[in-house]
Amino acid sequence: MTDRAAMLVMVVDDHPVVRRGLVALLGTEPWVERVLEADSVAGAERLAAEHPVRLAVVDVGLTDGDGIELTRRLRASHPQLSVLVLTMTADPDLARAALAAGGSGFLVKETDPDILLAALRTVRDGGLVVGPHLPDARQVIAEPVREIPRPFARLTPRELQLVRLVASGAANAQIARRLSITDKTVRNQLSGILVKVGASDRVHLALLARDHGLI
Repeated sequence: MTDRAAMLVMVVDDHPVVRRGLVALLGTEPWVERVLEADSVAGAERLAAEHPVRLAVVDVGLTDGDGIELTRRLRASHPQLSVLVLTMTADPDLARAALAAGGSGFLVKETDPDILLAALRTVRDGGLVVGPHLPDARQVIAEPVREIPRPFARLTPRELQLVRLVASGAANAQIARRLSITDKTVRNQLSGILVKVGASDRVHLALLARDHGLI
């Protein structure tokens, strides 16, 4: 595909500053016809249904759902749409989940803008990209997604990420900074996780995670 074949690109992120920064960055590319913005799973699905979007940049943590699940749904409904997942954490398991969901790339938000643009061009042209911040990008691509043991199988990739952080001993404030969410969001998500896995408190949750090999 040449730079003259301009296309619609969609940015899905619930942080306005990040979203607008990506829109401005993509606006410098001659192959980008227009950039659409969404701050939620519902908004992204609506835009994809209404417009011939060919490339989407998707965050993992969204206000109404999970970016990995959104990737799966977008790819199922719009096979021509390529997805690059752009998130805060260089988590190999999250990267594997993104690729298993049909994503064509996984980068962290601290990636240099020039590298990000090069990655998007690669994804645009049908390639696969795993960012340089992961410990071993080749291993991420080569290894299949590990089967999630019960009782954690019902959790989303983002919730599993939060469980691993809790099990590693991170406090809510540290988790909030790591995932770029608020303390209140951490508390709310943690409450939902406890119900899903049948854990009485975060200590019980951490013990379950360790016993089942999540960390």
